[in-house]
Amino acid sequence: MVRICIYTDSVNPNTAPPPFPLTAPATAQAPTPRVAYAELSEGRREVFIEHAGQVYRLSLTAQNKLILTK
Repeated sequence: MVRICIYTDSVNPNTAPPPFPLTAPATAQAPTPRVAYAELSEGRREVFIEHAGQVYRLSLTAQNKLILTK
């Protein structure tokens, strides 16, 4: 990235240039929803999820891990 400063007033070499935004301003977004597996599964060990015409199985293992399979 190259920064080019153009001054229209007299330049004082002892002063810093004006601040430069390095990142784009953040846009306000709603937080990503979070759902507990217990709420989603209602106490079951597996849940079937449909997305874009495909069915996926979300399973809870004996080691308390989640596995998503097609």
